[in-house]
Amino acid sequence: MKEHVKRGPARVGLIGYGAIGRAVAEAIWTGKVGRATLSAVLVRDRARYHPVVAPAERRGTLLTDDPDRFFAAGFDLLVEAAGQGAVRAYAEPALQAGHDLLVVSIGAFTDDALYARLTELARNGDGRLLLAGGALPAVDWMQAAALAPVARVLIAQTKPVASWRGTPAEEMVDLDELAGSTCFFTGTAREAAHTFPKSSNITAMLALATVGLDRTEVRLIAEPHGDRMHTRIEFVGDAGTVTVEWQGTPSATNPSTSADVPLTVIKAIRDWTGDLVFGA
Repeated sequence: MKEHVKRGPARVGLIGYGAIGRAVAEAIWTGKVGRATLSAVLVRDRARYHPVVAPAERRGTLLTDDPDRFFAAGFDLLVEAAGQGAVRAYAEPALQAGHDLLVVSIGAFTDDALYARLTELARNGDGRLLLAGGALPAVDWMQAAALAPVARVLIAQTKPVASWRGTPAEEMVDLDELAGSTCFFTGTAREAAHTFPKSSNITAMLALATVGLDRTEVRLIAEPHGDRMHTRIEFVGDAGTVTVEWQGTPSATNPSTSADVPLTVIKAIRDWTGDLVFGA
């Protein structure tokens, strides 16, 4: 009979304390992420978060802008929630150190060389590379269905005008003069996730889980009259055909991202630490 060894709390390291990172940290601190503790948070400029430093330290969390101090704090799982640049800077050292790595900014993997290096490190080392589903429902079914031949994968992202401000969309269309829903980008997931690193990570996740970055079709649409995000996926393959359509709410602190993204990261950590996993 196999001896059952009860696991202790999993130590989490978190990169980023923005819209996603803040929600994840709060969930860990308040015990909503199963058997997890937050060892350290890495930010760009600690001075910007001065009001947060003391409360974090009282909870046993180091908040620092020093990567060396961050990695020295010790953790079992590293969660990236700071953008594609953070993946490029810290993913390799994390995997080389044997940490499991949960990546939110999947668009970083439009860089084939980076993706190859990280998957190789995960294959040959002790750390695993985990890709967060983010605002992408039904990814488990589509990933399974993609084991059979697939004819087409298309994703159309419609977001309020406010969600496209501060992005390259402003150079492609006059956001102030739109009379109705306007498609301003048609291309591949590789192009979309690279050009819109804060808005279209979901397209890279769908692509990597199914037919690849260059076969996944993407349409990006600006909506001047609504305040919700609307996404539609069409998947056509030998294993089945599915259309997934949903509306999301923009994050209150970062309208480029969806409010459900932090929740999917929290679920991923709960799955990683838990004894019961749904949708495995």
